[in-house]
Amino acid sequence: MDDKAIEVKNMTGKLDILVIDDDEEDRMNVQRLLDSGGVNAKVHEASDSSSGIAKMKSSNIDCVLIDYRLPDATGLEVLEELRGMNGNNVPLILLTGMGNEQLATEVMKKGASDYLSKSKLNEENLIRSIKNAIQVRSFEKKVSVAEQALADSEKSYRTIVETVSDVIFRLGPDQKVEFINPAIRFFGYDPAELVGHSIDKFIDVPPDSKRFISKVATQAVGPLSTSNLEVNIKETIMDGEVRSIPVLLDAFGLWNVPDEEVFKSDVDKTFLGTLCIARNIMEIKAIEEELLNTQHRLMVMVDELKKISTIDALTGIANRRFFDEYSEKEWKRAQRDKQSFTVVMIDLDCFKSYNDTYGHQKGDTCLKEVAEVIKNSMKRPSDLAARYGGEEFVLTLPETDKEGGYKLAEQLRQQIMTLKLEHENNTCGNYITISLGVATVLAEPGKQFSDLISQADKALYEAKRTGRNRTVVFGREPV
Repeated sequence: MDDKAIEVKNMTGKLDILVIDDDEEDRMNVQRLLDSGGVNAKVHEASDSSSGIAKMKSSNIDCVLIDYRLPDATGLEVLEELRGMNGNNVPLILLTGMGNEQLATEVMKKGASDYLSKSKLNEENLIRSIKNAIQVRSFEKKVSVAEQALADSEKSYRTIVETVSDVIFRLGPDQKVEFINPAIRFFGYDPAELVGHSIDKFIDVPPDSKRFISKVATQAVGPLSTSNLEVNIKETIMDGEVRSIPVLLDAFGLWNVPDEEVFKSDVDKTFLGTLCIARNIMEIKAIEEELLNTQHRLMVMVDELKKISTIDALTGIANRRFFDEYSEKEWKRAQRDKQSFTVVMIDLDCFKSYNDTYGHQKGDTCLKEVAEVIKNSMKRPSDLAARYGGEEFVLTLPETDKEGGYKLAEQLRQQIMTLKLEHENNTCGNYITISLGVATVLAEPGKQFSDLISQADKALYEAKRTGRNRTVVFGREPV
């Protein structure tokens, strides 16, 4: 389906919303709230999981709202089945009754986009939840389309490389041939027989070989790269006779950073090899330049869309999706090096009563201010702060031991208190406070990152159980 507008006032495409709920009044209430909010939407209704799944298969749905308790299944069972058949990654939002918020949060961690309390359901939070869920889905689809376009561009580029009459080859950092295109066959060579060899296998190398090879196997880029260097390719003809064929050769270094970064001494960079082209430059320069420019534009687009899809729309810090991907990579690196790894789970104390007292708009502002403090507490490049869901945040701290994790958590707790954000119904005082759970392990092969998350979650639960506004380290008695 084409991406639909997500700004409520500008929605011109009709949204198809599926509501799976055995209470007819609740299903009708969703339609009423969307209509009163000016959202052009058609609500498809299902009273149980079986009929809801059937409508999901037969209709082009933009978003699904699921009641946690259904006659023939629980919300978790429905969620897992829908995710299994959800090829279009349709966002799933859980609807809960009174007292189900904690359970719904756990289900959201399993893949739901959001959860809403039926008792607090109103036009504002329903539309905001649907809008945010569809927006994330839209970004993910754009990333997928851009990545496919990039792959198609690279395929087209390789087709040209393999079919042009000019010889194109790549040298590795050791100055040996890593790739050479089929055009070399015109000179009597099979590409495979040259891979792994030095250039003197098919190019006449003069007596001053060191200077010559440095020009061919150059590391330079831009104006300093090799251009129009006259070289002779050794052509093998009948009876093993060899003759020299003059060509003009361009060569430029390949690095893992943009060209403008290569000459900066303070940039961490790696030389990947050299790309060489023996050709008539004027014949295909225009098409090659256009292909390279297109590839660059697509790569920039992919990077930008990936960045957008990994940022939490409300707080501006990393979202749950990026946290999962980043933490798994850092965990594997820590396992390889057998390093300490710390996770800190953070929860705003009595935040439900804050929203009830001050309203969701003020609640969103509060979350932004807290998130800014949390983000600024990350001092090392490898440290990551992310929104875990609702009013929960999480810190990933590679190469951090238990004491280091506790110290950072306590500093963060004090910083939140110094904000003095008014919260008259907080059981810990009159201002916003946070509870934190810290867990640390030595990352070793066989251990699971999910177990570390579970330990931090248990420590957080203990911090809330023993009075809130405190830090608890897993395995250590609360202070």
